Amino acid sequence: MNTMRKYLLWSGVVANLLLVVGFLLWARSIYWLGLPLPLYSQKVANDIRVNYPSVAFVTPILDFFAGFEHKNFLYRPLDPTKWHGAGAHPDYQPPAATNIVTVGNITELKKALREALPGQQIDVLPGRYEFDRTMEIRQSGAENNPIRLTGRNLHQVEFSMKGEGLLILQPYWQIENISFIGDCDIHDRCQHALHIVGRANNVVIQNNVFRDFNSALKVNGNKGHYPDFGLVNNNTFYNTAPRITKGPATPVDIVAVNDWRVSGNFIFDIQKSAGDEVSYAGFIKGNAHRGVFERNLVMCEANLKGGGHTSLGLSFGGGGTGKQYSRDEVSRESSKGVMRNNIIMHCPNDVGIYLNEAHDTLLENNIVYNTVGVDVRYEDSTAVLRNNIISGRVINRAGGSHQLQQNLIQSRSFFTGRDHLKDLFNSADLGDFSYLEPLELTPEPTHAGDGVLTDYCGKLVQAPYIGAFADPQFCAQKLD
Repeated sequence: MNTMRKYLLWSGVVANLLLVVGFLLWARSIYWLGLPLPLYSQKVANDIRVNYPSVAFVTPILDFFAGFEHKNFLYRPLDPTKWHGAGAHPDYQPPAATNIVTVGNITELKKALREALPGQQIDVLPGRYEFDRTMEIRQSGAENNPIRLTGRNLHQVEFSMKGEGLLILQPYWQIENISFIGDCDIHDRCQHALHIVGRANNVVIQNNVFRDFNSALKVNGNKGHYPDFGLVNNNTFYNTAPRITKGPATPVDIVAVNDWRVSGNFIFDIQKSAGDEVSYAGFIKGNAHRGVFERNLVMCEANLKGGGHTSLGLSFGGGGTGKQYSRDEVSRESSKGVMRNNIIMHCPNDVGIYLNEAHDTLLENNIVYNTVGVDVRYEDSTAVLRNNIISGRVINRAGGSHQLQQNLIQSRSFFTGRDHLKDLFNSADLGDFSYLEPLELTPEPTHAGDGVLTDYCGKLVQAPYIGAFADPQFCAQKLD
């Protein structure tokens, strides 16, 4: 009997030791992935429920660990019509023009678009203009005489759209000061507000609002022609609910084009609740060259929070491109891309920056807060990270490689996911990134050939700095 008791006692001790060792090895593997334990548990539990329901009995244990999460989020409602910061500005007025066509209803607007001439400005009066089908833009502007479609006042000119809105097929258009609103009960019927295709190079999209589309701005080639040299400047993109679609949910969806610049935009509440539930705030991919993301503010979760969906920030490469859609059918996603002076925040379930087959990429002077960090994935991905402030981690995946040059990288708490960067700033969760104490880091020289950069706050600076802005105090932006 004593022998049996000793055997059972030692069996229990061994079993408990194995359990502890197994837990420690499991925790170690999670740690090296760079994921907080609550987030990892949440992801595994969701995956089991969807893909392995027969073993869903283990998910309560994972839910227990997920319950340790410390929430970092925007805890004040955000009204885009009262927002003063990155994105569309309500006081913006388009420059004066001489050749103006004024329109006040949808019939006049469609006629003006069909008959537009180089150098002409189509001035849209306040009101709601309903598009029930795609409007094709087949008139071409000229290099020194673009065609401009402008709203008289932001938030007062609304284009209500079903299906695809404006299909721009010709170059030298500028679209400004318009609120594009997706009006579809079935989300798959509101794909794009603007679709820029083929020969439509040198298009400027400036100071507009885009709401409730799957991919509000779509850019791609067609039949060997590519709409290069575009500018997406000072726009606001957001959704009022997660997109119920199995297709892409990416407001800035730029594919197979060169020399596009995405600058000064505000992108928030970008989530997807169907299919793989993975969304991006914006990407440039499809063998694109010299793409730039600069001075953008991304909040994956603002008014929409805690849904458990996987929302990523900015990306070169996105989820990849089919060879037939890639420029010259080359498998590489991006070359010589630059991300500079962006603030990417509140993407708690995945990375703020994702590089997928993105060769020779520069990540410089970004702030990445309350995300998993940065992924550099696949052998073709190479990156230099300089003067960034990043929460989470920076890792290579599947052969990617990166160099670090004077960055502040701080991991989130393993057991709770708390972002320790919040101790660096005045009120990071509310978007106030003023430093509580001066940074004790010496920045590396910047990449700009002339040594002059415009920081996140719009200030021209010549001396290098850490983070997205040069001054100790953050520029003013208001939530109400």
